[in-house]
Amino acid sequence: MRTALAAALLLSTSGAALAQTYDLNVVGSLSTSSLYPTYELPFWTETLPAASDGRINVTVQAFDRLGLGGAAVYEMVQQGVYDVGTTIIDYVAGDEPRVEGLDIPAIADPALAREISLAYRPYLERVFDEAYDSVLLGVAPFTAQVVFCKAEINGLDDLAGLRIRGSGRMTMDFIEAVGGTGVSIAFNEVPVALDRGVIDCGITGTLSGFFGGWSEVSTHFYPLPIGGWDPVGFAINNDSWNSLDAETQTLLREQVAALEDQIWNNAVADNQLGIACNTGGECSVGTAQNLTLVEITEADQRRAVELTRDVVLPRWNERCAGECAETFAATVAPLLDAVLTE
Repeated sequence: MRTALAAALLLSTSGAALAQTYDLNVVGSLSTSSLYPTYELPFWTETLPAASDGRINVTVQAFDRLGLGGAAVYEMVQQGVYDVGTTIIDYVAGDEPRVEGLDIPAIADPALAREISLAYRPYLERVFDEAYDSVLLGVAPFTAQVVFCKAEINGLDDLAGLRIRGSGRMTMDFIEAVGGTGVSIAFNEVPVALDRGVIDCGITGTLSGFFGGWSEVSTHFYPLPIGGWDPVGFAINNDSWNSLDAETQTLLREQVAALEDQIWNNAVADNQLGIACNTGGECSVGTAQNLTLVEITEADQRRAVELTRDVVLPRWNERCAGECAETFAATVAPLLDAVLTE
């Protein structure tokens, strides 16, 4: 009898261990962007719970719906207020210049942008551990960061003298290099700022600007990726991570990796959809706007590359000298050689 009872207790305890559940409090990226409703929200509320057979329960809300600024997300994760946080990595570039090496202005090819991301990723993971006490689970792009203007422009030179909203130090340096004035304004405040003439132009993703109402108050759309691809980082607090058993950690890594693949693989299609929706093309996600599409000339593309090579990257090297610049030179710079020497 005692043997049977002991066996029953052992089985009961083993079953409880197998059935252990985890609750994750997640703060996602911008609610009015394309990334959060299309990819993040379904992942946290449907894909991950299903993949874990209900063992992972997630509460998720976009940072702006929580009253947070994008730059505060990783701090909240670091402090343990949230288990997981997702935001545009460039939002923290002012305090942590080491993250800037992930996203380079004027890189039009998402395949190259992903190569850069993978090459810089090991160093970035260490940065997140040191700066935000967190594990960087994944990196994924928004659509290309392009120019919306409520001013007549015909190419890159016409940005000189204009007030342009940007995010991230490299983007601001590019704006200054082309002769514009960089202005820092929260994403959701841009439509009003454009409408009232506080700024002339703003830089954001092709789809994000459409969903965020930027195209409703703009007149011209210039698809040169001045702001790169604005990758977001999925980061989990180290204590939260260490509280998960090994099997759950593996599952979470695998599922986030699959999400990364999905977003990167759809980058070209999502970007083309954004261009179409802003310029009177076929738009499957809303009513297309009819902004004037400003063509990217070869001369503009060459000049954008020159500004990145001769102004933007040298300035960043000054901000991030030493190991940071050395790591970039060893990992990312070789990938850029062909592009920056055209």
